[in-house]
Amino acid sequence: MTQKQFDHTQKDAMAMPVQPQEIADFDLDHYEAFAAEADQRYAGFLGKHEGVAVWQRVRAGEVFRDACRDMRDSLRWQLGALTRTMAFRTDAPTYLEPWYGIGTTAAAFGADYAWLDGHAPAVKACYNSVAEAAGLLAREPQDVPILRYTLETIDYFLTQTHGRVPISWCDIQGPINIAGGLVDISQFLLGFHEHPEHVRTILAAVTDALISFTRQQSELIGAALARPGHGFASSRTGTGIGLSTDNLIMIAPAMFVDFCADDCARIGEEFGGTAIHSCGNWGRWLGAVRQIPNLTMVDGAFSPQTDPAYNQCEEFRDALAGTGVVLHARIVGDADEVLARVRRLWKPGLKLIVGTHIQNPAEQHRVYEAIHEWCH
Repeated sequence: MTQKQFDHTQKDAMAMPVQPQEIADFDLDHYEAFAAEADQRYAGFLGKHEGVAVWQRVRAGEVFRDACRDMRDSLRWQLGALTRTMAFRTDAPTYLEPWYGIGTTAAAFGADYAWLDGHAPAVKACYNSVAEAAGLLAREPQDVPILRYTLETIDYFLTQTHGRVPISWCDIQGPINIAGGLVDISQFLLGFHEHPEHVRTILAAVTDALISFTRQQSELIGAALARPGHGFASSRTGTGIGLSTDNLIMIAPAMFVDFCADDCARIGEEFGGTAIHSCGNWGRWLGAVRQIPNLTMVDGAFSPQTDPAYNQCEEFRDALAGTGVVLHARIVGDADEVLARVRRLWKPGLKLIVGTHIQNPAEQHRVYEAIHEWCH
């Protein structure tokens, strides 16, 4: 197997070309049946103490750039992804997302977006220090354009699909990521050492706002809710809530336990467990993350084409086998790359979800079968 490298010229390493589709042309009956079968397989996987599931993700990259700005464009691109998904074999369905950048919760505290053509929206920090942000008060969703638009997008998706397609929450960032978008990141990280009481206050405030807005989304989505959500293999039979927690690698593991574990657990208590994602090689922090008492799943990149700083298979495999915590492994690469990584990842006692991004259906079908045959 030739060693592959991360392609910095790509806009989105995990994206797949799709054709946008109008709802009038979308085969809703076919997709509803396809997703229901995948939901059943996902439930079966969750009910076992060990095993493997394969999530063939079809990610419309345009949605995760500036096409998210218009809910109608976003739905068209996502319907195209759902249609392409039906050519593959998968144990979790592709689901709709009211994705509108990673600053949704931060917007409740005054953060705003900067829009650059062809790029995802960027959050502009609105506080220069943790002392300035210590008195954070969240505004009501109806008073925040970004939050209001997210709820309107969910309603639009539900109306257009008649509630027959799985839908997740918005991109839920963990408290440490949200706070890092509100406060100048250098000053925020410095605050862990110089003003820990302010940092704790900020993290608690954003946790409260996250829980409140996620409850509101859950009530609106209802039975169509796919969990744990953005970036994870998700299903209407799923559980827990996915938290993007990439800033954990900016603090020591012991600091994560001290400052962040309780807030992550508090969020998980509300939504059936905590699932943690981080980009990069975060194996050194895995022991700290495992101290979250209701941890259900962890996500990471496991090939150089997925992330230039990818994780070591054996480190995560050995730490999670026998724990009941699901290892969600994203692997961008061809059949040889994926299967080589899976052979290193698999171990009896492990609950493993393999996220694949193979574009050729026949090749993907072979990989799907090989993974299930190997991991038994």
